[in-house]
Amino acid sequence: MKHLDKLGVLILVVLLLAIPMLAACGDDDKDKTPTKTTPAATTPTPSPKPSPEPPVKITIGLFTDVTGMAAAALVPVDAALLDIVKYYEDNNLIPGAEFEVIKYDGQYDPSKDIAGYEWLKERGADFFVSGVPSFGASVKPRVDADKMVLFQLEAADEYYTPPGWVFCETLSADQFGYTLLKWIAENDPNFPKGRPAKIGAVGQADPYVATLQAGLEAYAKAHPDQYQWVKGIQTGWDVVTFPAEVDILKGCDYVMPPSTAFWIPQFMKEMRAAGSKATFLSTDAQIAYLGMIRDMAGWDVFDGTILALPYSWWTEDYELAKLANKLVAENHSAEEAATFKDSGGAYRGGFTQWYGSFAIVAETIKAVGAKNFNSQALYDHCVKFKGSFDGNVWSFSETKRTPWEGVGIFRADAAKKDLVRVSDGWYPVEIEP
Repeated sequence: MKHLDKLGVLILVVLLLAIPMLAACGDDDKDKTPTKTTPAATTPTPSPKPSPEPPVKITIGLFTDVTGMAAAALVPVDAALLDIVKYYEDNNLIPGAEFEVIKYDGQYDPSKDIAGYEWLKERGADFFVSGVPSFGASVKPRVDADKMVLFQLEAADEYYTPPGWVFCETLSADQFGYTLLKWIAENDPNFPKGRPAKIGAVGQADPYVATLQAGLEAYAKAHPDQYQWVKGIQTGWDVVTFPAEVDILKGCDYVMPPSTAFWIPQFMKEMRAAGSKATFLSTDAQIAYLGMIRDMAGWDVFDGTILALPYSWWTEDYELAKLANKLVAENHSAEEAATFKDSGGAYRGGFTQWYGSFAIVAETIKAVGAKNFNSQALYDHCVKFKGSFDGNVWSFSETKRTPWEGVGIFRADAAKKDLVRVSDGWYPVEIEP
C-alpha cells in the first residue's frame, strides 16, 4: 500500500511540472506572425453591352404605272428609286434608318389617283413619290390638308399653285419652254434669218402638256420678233394618229411633240412623212421614251432634236452619271441594265431626281434623328434645302417648288446614235417669258 501511495504522489508531481511547459508552448504559438495567403484571383464579370437599337423603318409610298401606257418610262424610273434606296442603305448613309418602298399601280388612270393615295397612306407611308403626271394635281388638296410631302417627278402649275406640300423634282413645264426658246433664238445655227421662227406643239391633254404649251405660247408672244406662235393642240388620249394636227403644224420651224409613250414617235413619223422639216424639241419627258422613239421612228427621224435636260447624260463625265452607270450594272442583269440604259432619260433622269429628294431625306434624318422623322420634319427641311448635283444647283424655298437652276442643252445625233451636249455646262433657267 505504501508503494502505491508513493507512485500516486510521483505521478501528481510530474503532471504539475508539465502544466507550465504546456502553457509556455501555447504562448509561443500566439507570438508567431500568421502566414499571409493570397486570395484566389477572380475575373470581373463585364457589364453587358446595350443591344444596338434596331433601325427605324421609314415607308415611302410610290404611286406609279406598272401596267398602263406610261410603264415603258416609269418601270425604269422606279428601278432607279430602288437602286438609290439600296445604295443609301448599303453604305449606311442614313444611320438608324431603313426604308421600305410600297407601290400602287395606278395604270395611268387618273380616276385611281385618290384611291392610290389613300391606299398608300393607310399602309403607313411617311411621304410620297410619283412620276404619274395626273397624280400631283389630283392629290394636292389632300397632301396639303394631311401635311404629307409628295415628291412629284414632273412640274406643272396645278402642283404648286399655291405652294404647298407637293415638291417637284424638275423644272416647271413652262420654264422648259421659256428656256428652250431663248437658247434656240440665240444659239441654233438653223434659226431662220430675217423672219420669226414658226413654232407649235401637240400632246395629250394633261397638266404637264397644258403648262408646257402655255409656256411656249407665252414666250413666242412675248418675243414676236423671234417667234410666230402657230398653235398648241391638246388631243384626247384615244387619238392614235395625227393627220389633222400634222396638217396644221407641218410648216413650223420648231415643234414640241407629245410627251408620253407611243404618241411621241407616231407624231414624229407622220410629220416626216408629210414632208415637214421642223426641228423637234424635247424636255425630260419625251426623252424618257428614247427606246420607243428609236424603235418606232428611228434615229433619222429623231436626228437634230434639241433637248433641255436638268441632269447629265449617260455618257458624260459627271459624278451622278458615273454612279447611275455603276448601280444599274451592279443591281440588274446585263439584259435588264441594257434595257434601262436603252430607255434613255427614264432611268437616268429618274436617278438624279430621286437622288436629290433622298439628299433632303438624309439631311432631315441626320438633323432630327430617325425616331423623330415625319413629313412635317421633311417639309421643314425641303423649304430651306439648297444643294448641287453634277454642278447644277437644286433648291427650294417657302414659295419655290421647282428645284433646278440650270439645264443642259443637247442635240440628238443620228450618226452617233446618242445625245450630244451643244452648250457647255448648265444654261440658266428662264423663270419668266
